[in-house]
Amino acid sequence: GMSNDYEVAVEEGATFIRIGTALVGNEID
Repeated sequence: GMSNDYEVAVEEGATFIRIGTALVGNEID
């Protein structure tokens, strides 16, 4: 249902943000 899809999207979004932050952090360092 919508709620399940939303939860999956949030989880994937959080993972994407973590990866993006890690990549940016590595570039800055």
